Amino acid sequence: MCNVFGCFSAWTSQCNGLPQGSVLAPVLFNLYSNDLPVTRGRKFIYADDVCLAIQGQFFSELECSLSSDTAQMSHFCQQWRLKTSTSKTISSVFHLHNTSATRELLVYLDGQCLQHERHPTYLGATLDSMLSYREHLTKTARKLKNRNNLLMKLAGSTWGASVNNLQSSALALRYSAAEYCTPVWSCSADTS
Repeated sequence: MCNVFGCFSAWTSQCNGLPQGSVLAPVLFNLYSNDLPVTRGRKFIYADDVCLAIQGQFFSELECSLSSDTAQMSHFCQQWRLKTSTSKTISSVFHLHNTSATRELLVYLDGQCLQHERHPTYLGATLDSMLSYREHLTKTARKLKNRNNLLMKLAGSTWGASVNNLQSSALALRYSAAEYCTPVWSCSADTS
């Protein structure tokens, strides 16, 4: 309920979740995740994305450790009434030998085997086994081509395609996409 100009709004109940982009969501998640369970794998956390990463000599060891870690994380989430998404949770392998990098791990979350993704995307950057960022750069090039086509249509139109509008559009459409994660992939041999 809130008071605006002396009028009170009606009560509404929030059953589960917050609106997309809500400032409160990451704050609440930080409070919730302050005491995440100790896992064998290292946790990388950004906003409400959690990545478990583990190194090992044998695939069986990795599968066992990751399944144990995901079980601990799932139990923690259930305890605090957070829902894990088995459809968004994936497993990936990074290995120096290409033949081993294609190996699909049998990692389980809530009794379901996680889907294997050869080129996972984490925080908007697509990774590959050699960390060459080739997949990420290919996706970015496709995205930029589509955005360039849109800008060319704006430039060729007779309405409102002033220099200022085109410059603002280029900054908003192209440069934001082109420069995303630049410090990560800029030294890649595939950057050109």
